[in-house]
Formats: sequence, structure tokens, C-alpha cells
Amino acid sequence: MILGIDPKVDYAFKRVFGDERNAEILIHLINAVIKPEVPITDVEILNPFSERDFAEDKLTVLDIKARDQLGRLVNVEMQILLPRHFRSRILYYWAGLYRQQLCEGDSYATLRPVISICLLNQTLFPTVDEYHLAFSLVNAEHSICFSEQIQVHLLELPKFRRTPDELADPLDKWLYFFKHAERMDSDQLPDALQEPAIQRAIKEYEMLTQDEVERERYEARLKAVRDQMSLLEDATEQGLEQGIEQGLEQGIEQGIEQGIEQGLEQGLQQGRAMGLEMGEFIGQIHICQRRLKRPLTPTDELKALSLDALRQRAEELEAELFGS
Repeated sequence: MILGIDPKVDYAFKRVFGDERNAEILIHLINAVIKPEVPITDVEILNPFSERDFAEDKLTVLDIKARDQLGRLVNVEMQILLPRHFRSRILYYWAGLYRQQLCEGDSYATLRPVISICLLNQTLFPTVDEYHLAFSLVNAEHSICFSEQIQVHLLELPKFRRTPDELADPLDKWLYFFKHAERMDSDQLPDALQEPAIQRAIKEYEMLTQDEVERERYEARLKAVRDQMSLLEDATEQGLEQGIEQGLEQGIEQGIEQGIEQGLEQGLQQGRAMGLEMGEFIGQIHICQRRLKRPLTPTDELKALSLDALRQRAEELEAELFGS
């Protein structure tokens, strides 16, 4: 049976890992990430999944807050899309949990560590190959730990590319599961995934697919995520187009200014070399029109022309500008 559920969707993630009945699954995942000297054996989920909250559409924060048997607080979240200022957001949530431990008159000695675990479906640190990045408060020059009260673990799923034969430890197995679960056949799991906790998670997701109400909630959340992704892609594309246009125009203008000293034609060539071919001609047309003190042809109108037509218009204006 193909699972057909993506556990990276926050509703699906919290529905299984935030259910108090599945505490053993959450414990296994946390131990796999932080690898504590004393393994976690018990957790209290502080904001458990609630049917009533979802029915009333009141649950907006889909992370999981838990306290282990040593009193440490753990915040676990799944992020398909990275929100703006994500790093500041992590610190803000960490600080909130840390501060909430004390009431008036309590001693600072009672404060327990707060551990943030973030599973990311996008890359936050592209210059680093490691998919598991652990952060703490350490002096970089002398490697002196200021405090062990803060831990932040980032798991960047796009960087995880191991095959089933290469899964070395429980964390590798969980990451493989999160990346591939939607397309997995639960009847033909890789040997490496024959972990009781992972098999339990798969069973939970199988039950979710067979529950009409749960499936509708999951599909609604998935649609919201896809809509958000589409909006971000549209905004990125629009921003890229505007950036290219502005960059080309500035580049060509800079090239012209440099060309005053180095030769105007050479300056134009340097300006044209800074952009895509079509954008290059559009920028050239606008610069020539400015120099000839003529109204600028709207960019959208120029975009509608063929590349050959743009080239011809740019060459005509350039010839007119230089009197050739």
C-alpha cells in the first residue's frame, strides 16, 4: 500500500508526533536527533494534538512542545516553507519557552535546558554540506561553552541524499522516512526502516489516509501550503524580472558613463554583457531613448516584440545616437 501522505505537511506531522498516544514515536525521534548521554525515556507533550481545536479551527501553531523526564523542554517543528526571519523566529520561540519556566520568586537554578529541533524542507545554510547542524552558545575563538541551556538542531532535508543501504543510525532512518514516506509502499519497506517506532508512525499514517475527515483536513492543509508556495514563486519571478530590468539599465548606464573615458562603444558593449540577451536590448533601447531625449517605450511593450525586432530597434537607435 502506497502511503500517499507527506509527513512534512505540518498537520500530518503534528497529528502523529503530537498525539499523546504516540509519545514513544516522539521520544525515538528526539533521541535520534540530540543523541543525549542519558536517553529520554518519557515525555509530557505540553500542547498535544486536539480534535476539538481543529474542529473549531483554532490551532494555528503546529509545533510540538514537550518536557522530558529530566525537565528539559523540547520544541519540535516541521517547516515545508521557511518563513521570513526564520532564525530570529527560532530564537524568539526558544526564549519564550526558557522564560516561561520561572514564576515570580523562583530561583534561576531551577531553569532547565530548552532544545529546538527544526526539520526543514528547504536549505537555510547552502554553503555547508552537512544536513544536521547543531548550534549552541560557544566562544568561537576558544571553544568555551557559555551555557548548555540552549540547543538548536536544524535538519535540512534537501541535503539528505542517502540510500536505504547507507542509513547508518536512527536519525538517518527518520530523515529518509520524512523525505520518501509519501511514495513508500508499506508492504515493501527497506530493511533499514524495520524500526518499531518508524513502523508505528507508518501505521498511524495509514489510518489517517483511511479516515475521511482526517484526509480532508490533511488535503486542506496541503492545499494551503501549495497556494503559499505558488505565491512565493510568483513573487520571486516578478522580483527577478524587475531586478534584471533595473540591473540591466543601471549596468548599461554605468557602461555608458565609463565609455565617456574609454570609448562609448566599448562602454555599451560592457553594459550589454551584463544581462540576458532580451533584457540587454531593452536596456539599450531605453538608454538610447534617454540620450536622444525621447519618451521611453514601456517595458511591457518591448517584451512583446521578438528578439530580432528588439535587436533591430536597438541597432537603429544606436546608429542614430552615434551618427553612423
